[in-house]
Amino acid sequence: MAWIAPDTVKTHAWDAMLLLDCVKQYGLNHEDYHPKQLLYPVLHQLIEQKNNTKEAAIYDVLLTDAMIRFINDLHYGKLNPVFTFYKVDKGVTFSADKALLSALQTDTFLTVINNTQPKNVLYSSLQDHMRLLVGQRSGDCYVIPPAIIRKMAINMERLRWTTSTGIPVHLTLVVKQGQVITYKDKFNQDKELERELYDENSPPKRIFKLKLYPDQL
Repeated sequence: MAWIAPDTVKTHAWDAMLLLDCVKQYGLNHEDYHPKQLLYPVLHQLIEQKNNTKEAAIYDVLLTDAMIRFINDLHYGKLNPVFTFYKVDKGVTFSADKALLSALQTDTFLTVINNTQPKNVLYSSLQDHMRLLVGQRSGDCYVIPPAIIRKMAINMERLRWTTSTGIPVHLTLVVKQGQVITYKDKFNQDKELERELYDENSPPKRIFKLKLYPDQL
């Protein structure tokens, strides 16, 4: 198995769990990655068991599935209008399972996974600010309005689309020199995109236009 092994055998199970526990810092939804099944106490118990059980195998498969989806969501975005779930499953240039296998075989697991994200300045600035708001400032008792967090998340999603497709996107929020700058929701899609990112009962429609204001470049 990829994750479940005795304490004497090094795996990246805890690293993977930490990533899935912090998906909000990437503008993603924790509910998308088997949160009810992938629990720290359960993993600890399975690692302590000497024999590989059916429960351990199920946990291993679920953790693998969650990590592959997480990597795909980081790279393509959850609602990519070009690289849909179906297209990605059939095979594309970037392969999440190969990226995961590469991460599992190194001592820099977290770095390898993080490197599957877009690397452009607009995305990196949003990612850094999101990490600051959701991580450090939330722990320091700052009151961060949920609306701004979600608006940042949907624009990180848009930037994943443009990085993977090469097609410019219409952004409604950017971060420049630590300052949050908002733009008019020209296509009136922020609410719909937010709903589809966070509502598990709303199947993705993938009808979003890909446009970008020139002054955001």
